[in-house]
Amino acid sequence: MGVTARAARSRELIAKGRRPAVVARVLQVNRSGLYRTPKRRPAGVRGPVSDPVDRLIAAVAHDNPTDGTRMVAALASQELGRQVNRKRAQRVMREQRLLQRHQPLRRRRRPGFFRVECPDQLWHLDMTSVWVAEHGWTYLNAAIDCCTREIVGWNLELRCRTDEAIALVDHAVTARGIPAGSLTLGTDNGSAYTSRRFRQRLAEHGVTHRRGGYRDPESQAFIESWFSKLKERLIWRSEFETLDQAREETAAYIDRYHHRPHSGLRYRTPAEVRKTWEDGQALVKHAA
Repeated sequence: MGVTARAARSRELIAKGRRPAVVARVLQVNRSGLYRTPKRRPAGVRGPVSDPVDRLIAAVAHDNPTDGTRMVAALASQELGRQVNRKRAQRVMREQRLLQRHQPLRRRRRPGFFRVECPDQLWHLDMTSVWVAEHGWTYLNAAIDCCTREIVGWNLELRCRTDEAIALVDHAVTARGIPAGSLTLGTDNGSAYTSRRFRQRLAEHGVTHRRGGYRDPESQAFIESWFSKLKERLIWRSEFETLDQAREETAAYIDRYHHRPHSGLRYRTPAEVRKTWEDGQALVKHAA
């Protein structure tokens, strides 16, 4: 007979008039537990949060409902100015029922490996649709630096032609000052990215084109992941009335994203990683 069963049997015997001391000795259960009536918290009732750090964790988790315990701990640490333990964040989120169920994905192995060693070495470019009440579906092109996780260029337009993709590449390459032969651009096999004019413009910039496999979104994992978080944190939680409103809120989100901890960067921000790299390059040049 297990401990739980013995405790239940003990309470039955005590209710019939048996002495608790004798019942506890015979059934080998702790006598102190026989005098306490277990009470469960009613379903849906959450205990109050009194500690200020716990209140901050709960507020951060409530404002970021799609994030897990590690990201919530990182965001709370950034706001508090000191380290917040991940297990503490997990405890608070569990007590407040803010934990999100997560089912790991089965990833396929594929040939080919690209080692990213510095910024502006590999970008991922892709497109997703955004609903705007004024126009219906609009199209967001965005490119991400696979080293720093920065969004190096984006545009939100009414159409998703080759012209929009070329405009993004032209602006991003010019703004970043990318020298010829140093950048590889990864895309899927969409018609805008496989067109002759797009490939020709990449060749003019000296950018190597790296296309992923068919029906294989994981080949563009960095930008696909960014799009999924953009939709969870902004697009699906907003109602855009006009294209200008959608652009303004997207621009504000990207600015916040650049100063938000990133799990793929060991919870540093993309802006911090870029600055660290630039400071390192400046020291190398000064030493030379």
